[in-house]
Amino acid sequence: MQSSELYKVAIGPAQSGKIPPGSPYWTTFNGSFQNQELPSDLIAAELYDGKPITTWCNPQWRKTENYQCGQHLGLDFDTEDRQSSIPVLLKEPFIQKYAAIVYTTPSHTPDKPRARVLFLLDTPIFQPANYTLAAASLLWIFGTADRQCKDPVRFFYGGKPGACEMEWLGNTLPLALVKDLIQRYKTTGNAQRKRSHTTFTPGSADERTITDALSHIDPWSVDYDEWLSVLLALHHELGDGGLTLAEQWADGKPGEVERKWRGFGKYSGGSQVTVGTLFHLAQLHGWERKATG
Repeated sequence: MQSSELYKVAIGPAQSGKIPPGSPYWTTFNGSFQNQELPSDLIAAELYDGKPITTWCNPQWRKTENYQCGQHLGLDFDTEDRQSSIPVLLKEPFIQKYAAIVYTTPSHTPDKPRARVLFLLDTPIFQPANYTLAAASLLWIFGTADRQCKDPVRFFYGGKPGACEMEWLGNTLPLALVKDLIQRYKTTGNAQRKRSHTTFTPGSADERTITDALSHIDPWSVDYDEWLSVLLALHHELGDGGLTLAEQWADGKPGEVERKWRGFGKYSGGSQVTVGTLFHLAQLHGWERKATG
């Protein structure tokens, strides 16, 4: 079976593995993606050959300011257990009905499975903020997926050449359904998060101020670096006593915040991320600091 509908995606050069952080090749790589219109089976073939995928940018340099449109959404499942294996993911009804491609990522091993689910939209998303909301709404309904996958110009690696396992489902995700998910996420999801915040009982005026500031920062609307900065700020200001508050605000996968929190102790003493960073981010989201006494 061949696919006839075309999707707007940008394809980069094949990679034999992940590019190391700090590599000088990043400069070349970020400008190497070519905007194309391809059927889903050819997109699957490109991914199978190890080629990365991202959204359209104009000019063709991968950064948010250049975002033109996106017609795919991706979810990474990297729990390294059955939940992130292809057979288990294929049993999920939403994936069965709407996913286009499911494949193992370059970090996948048989004993530590990792997989990516790629959805192709029937209509492109032309605003980067709307793309982020669309990705966040999918992350909301799939709690075990990697929460970093909502950057409008995020790229996804293709499979590991010669070792990629893939299922081409050929489905299309209607944008109308995505818009409905966004509305549900913005109402039900936000209400759930607000309820979780009320379970924390502040012990001091400073903690009341921090809690009030956090209530203005939606953990699913900020990017990953900002999300992590909030956790670092809470750790810097409250120490281990702030873990419960951090978990309630961050709304992460089970154990995700605690694992990061324990790692902060190795370098938090020299961290430049303080509670001032948290307050500044809250102010950008409409928070006004009130005097406490």
